[in-house]
Amino acid sequence: MKLLLTLLFLSTTTVFAQSILKGRVVEKNGKPIYLANVYIEGTYDGSTTDSLGNFTFETNERGAKTIKASVVGRPLYSKFIELPYKELLIIQLQGSENRLQEVSIQAGVLQANSSGKNTVMSPLDIVTTAGSMGNIISALATLPGAQVAGENGRLMVHGGDASETQTYINGIRVAQPYTATPNEVPVRGRFSPMLFKGVNFSTGGYSAEFGNALSSILALSTENTIEQPKTEVSLSSVGLGLGHTLQWGKNSLTFNSSYTNLKPYSKIITPDIKWTKPYENASGELIYRHQFRKGFLNIYGAYNFENMGLYQSDINYEEPIPLKKKSNNSYANITYSQDLGNRWAFNSGVGIGNLTDKLHYSDIYLPNDEKSLHVKGTLRKTWKNSIKSIWGIEYFDNNYKEEYHRQELAYSYGYHSKMTSLFTETTFGLLPNLIGKIGLRGTTSNLQNKNTIEPRASLGYALNKYTQLSLAYGTFHQQAPSPFLKYDPQLDWLAARHYIANYFYEKGGHLLRLEAYHKTYDNLIKYNSQTARYDSQYDNNGNGKVKGFDVFYKNTSSVKNLQYWISYSYTDSKRNEANYPHTVTPSYVYKHSLFIVGKYWFADLRSQLSLTNSFVSGRNYNDPNQTAFMNGHTKGYNNLSMSWSFLYSQQKIIHFSVSNVLGVSPIYGYQYADRPNTQGIYDRRAIVPTAKRFVFLGYFWTISKNEKDNQLDNL
Repeated sequence: MKLLLTLLFLSTTTVFAQSILKGRVVEKNGKPIYLANVYIEGTYDGSTTDSLGNFTFETNERGAKTIKASVVGRPLYSKFIELPYKELLIIQLQGSENRLQEVSIQAGVLQANSSGKNTVMSPLDIVTTAGSMGNIISALATLPGAQVAGENGRLMVHGGDASETQTYINGIRVAQPYTATPNEVPVRGRFSPMLFKGVNFSTGGYSAEFGNALSSILALSTENTIEQPKTEVSLSSVGLGLGHTLQWGKNSLTFNSSYTNLKPYSKIITPDIKWTKPYENASGELIYRHQFRKGFLNIYGAYNFENMGLYQSDINYEEPIPLKKKSNNSYANITYSQDLGNRWAFNSGVGIGNLTDKLHYSDIYLPNDEKSLHVKGTLRKTWKNSIKSIWGIEYFDNNYKEEYHRQELAYSYGYHSKMTSLFTETTFGLLPNLIGKIGLRGTTSNLQNKNTIEPRASLGYALNKYTQLSLAYGTFHQQAPSPFLKYDPQLDWLAARHYIANYFYEKGGHLLRLEAYHKTYDNLIKYNSQTARYDSQYDNNGNGKVKGFDVFYKNTSSVKNLQYWISYSYTDSKRNEANYPHTVTPSYVYKHSLFIVGKYWFADLRSQLSLTNSFVSGRNYNDPNQTAFMNGHTKGYNNLSMSWSFLYSQQKIIHFSVSNVLGVSPIYGYQYADRPNTQGIYDRRAIVPTAKRFVFLGYFWTISKNEKDNQLDNL
């Protein structure tokens, strides 16, 4: 590996001749278009048009390349040209597809797409953000309203816990979106970012099309286009990967496989984990696509195997406890879309998931199995150009079983949930600069003794072509999470109401997003024991309120080749849940969180440097040695991460990243003993990261006839 890297870096002495690409972006009538993004597909080379529609940028690319141009509210422009291109390139963009695209609703909506009115990140931003390590969840944590707890890695939104966010792929729910890890070790998203071109992240007030989530929806989507043939190879400090795409006629098949083993890595950079079996992961994903004359079929499948063994610290035991865990997760969904004519469209899908975990903890054996099914069908209609409607029906089936074995003691428990939902939503243009959306969702379940009705509404008003105001309201319900429902399947629906106000401004490469919200909770789960147990008594007598505001500012134009964003969230969460004697701020909520992300492209070095600096305030914890409940408070901490992406050639990339460069040692909280010692004091241990830093080094190589393809989207 050292020899390979040495040869690759020595190759940087090669001189790349630069050329300048100039042009204009205009409408059909020749009127210049301001703030259009023009770039060479698969590279970092690009620019933004000025007030006269002009753009200019340097590039080292040669041969046939695809030039793309995008601007809010217009179809994406794409054209092949031969570089170097010495003439003035004139790009003519089509007008808005319909009037509903001229105004959008920003409240509670964040997008990471190639274009779109709610877009605050591109897909490339997700994977090149320092500290994300190619994990979609970690990248989303740098956005306003989102928090990720350092000790578990799960996504939390606007003061809610991780169970209040649901994940969807192509509109179909994923019951188990995270990898398996022991306690106090962060999980990752199970799915590879390379296969998803659209990420819609909701901070609240989301569409009536989605349900069974109190706080947020994370919707991932693959492209409805036939992929071109290519092979992608990756070698890294933690494993290897292989991807390949076949294309024939109107069909394409893409698969992506990877293998991770931390044994070699742990020998070089020793984490604070006493492995008996270093973490091992084998996974694979595939997408089959078929283009019909007026329809599109998409089949997505994923499999993940994990195996690990370690000694885990526990304050209640003198010696660390041996732990072994094996996990098998499989997921597949099939979606089909059909143009029915006369502005009618039909979409349908089915998703099936199966997760089996086998956990050995000391002398306890705890196997569980979860099977999930989601079936969905929708009809969409565009009425003239001012009204869009959707009607849908879906069915959820979730079967969870768990067993407990300890010496001669053995018992099993679980639940089988069946839910049916109907939903409808209409978006309409009230005025040229005012858009409204009204939705209604109803759900019935075999476990709960009542139905839920969820009205939702939102408005978007454009002050001018740069500025919009939005409001959103919604009622949301969710079944009790599995850790509680498996013990008491009769628990009632959890409920929440969202009130959101949003201000959005975008001009000249500057984007400002301000959002204030208020959220109320009812029917939260409470129990009468120190932790949730099979013999605990459960009820829905909990409640809570959350209020706060988010600030997001992004700059892509002030300094050439530099983009950065600043994200700040203030979260005031008060909840009476779990075993709390009264309403307090939960231990998983950061009141203040600040992220500063910067990326600079060094054209001469064909490299991008990315830095992410984060600061979060401390969190509450309960000290049983004190009389007041939840009176402890950890210290806030700062974390600096960096990454370097080097484009060795158009299809060969070296990527290096380090998390927690400064080596800070945050304390996430404390575990207290179940019983006091002989002095009447409850002993404790600090919950800290298992390793101060994580270092990643990878080499990515794309092989294809189309030489513009590379794996920039994966880094």
